[in-house]
Amino acid sequence: MHIKAGMFLCLLSIILLGGCKEVDRDFFSDGDADTEETQAVKGFYQSIYRDDDLNKAKYFASERMDGLIDHYATLNGVERYVLGRYYEQVKLTIEAESIVPYLNKKEERRATVIFDGQYNGENVKDSRDVVLVKEKGQWRVDQILDPRYRP
Repeated sequence: MHIKAGMFLCLLSIILLGGCKEVDRDFFSDGDADTEETQAVKGFYQSIYRDDDLNKAKYFASERMDGLIDHYATLNGVERYVLGRYYEQVKLTIEAESIVPYLNKKEERRATVIFDGQYNGENVKDSRDVVLVKEKGQWRVDQILDPRYRP
């Protein structure tokens, strides 16, 4: 009985570690701070815009964001209704100095992400504020703030 439990835990560990792939450095501009918060943001956006993998994005998402991903269910739906932007190619920059507590809460951070990409042959530049929360000891993407409501 203990052997089966050990094999199960080993298999589960391998599956979970498979979702912890490193982020693609070419997807982000140089100079980004390499912190736990930025790794969560990078992993989340890379999973969607580069890897086309919503399940991988969920690894970097909070419970609330995970629910939104499930609700919209497709890459197209998540890009349109959750992220508010489509890209065929994109390069991201996370402004290191923008990572600050969100609404004075210790377990929440806000970070500004700058997007520079292509969609339908046109250059598209934009920025979004991303709210991260600490869940189970890890930073997770919780909200993408609408630019009209930046605090």
